[in-house]
Amino acid sequence: MTIGVDIDGVLTDIHAFNMRNAPAFFKRKFDREIVDESPYDIRDMFGCPDSEWLAYWKRYLLKYALAEPARQGAKAFSKKLRNDGHEIIIISKRVFTAKQSIMGKLMRTLVKIWLWRNEIWHNDVIFCAHDIHDIKKTVCLEKNVGILVDDEPENIYAVASVAKVLCFDTTYNRDCEGENIFRIKDFDEAYSFITELV
Repeated sequence: MTIGVDIDGVLTDIHAFNMRNAPAFFKRKFDREIVDESPYDIRDMFGCPDSEWLAYWKRYLLKYALAEPARQGAKAFSKKLRNDGHEIIIISKRVFTAKQSIMGKLMRTLVKIWLWRNEIWHNDVIFCAHDIHDIKKTVCLEKNVGILVDDEPENIYAVASVAKVLCFDTTYNRDCEGENIFRIKDFDEAYSFITELV
């Protein structure tokens, strides 16, 4: 079976990264406090405009892309799926990666280096534009993905109409439920679900 796996929020804990770095940055630079501790997007976390969101990621994107470790169990999860004969496609909407520019090329290269360094086994990497609502649904249809592991509510609901979705449990997706949506808390649980579903 072809299994799609997201990076930000699944292979990494982007919410934990933001909670470690964003409060001090937004307080110091924009005198902003957290207005919502559990949103998917940092703009909602601080009620900030795109310009402040961009300033934050200009400061922290390389640190996140290079140094943030994979979640515990991610390496073993990918290895077990490979050993079971599954195809793994990394499907990411990481900012800038779909851009046809020097920054896009840099970010795509950093993702591939990060996957290699963290020993995340995969067959392919698909970079999606982060501002297209149902882009992961389109990719899942084109690549015949049977199961997607994701954390973003928008992706979960869009893909659940065409494939099974393992919703990686976070504070910002606790309301996600419905047909073809299965909540998992870690990679051991994800692997168990996949072996039962196929």
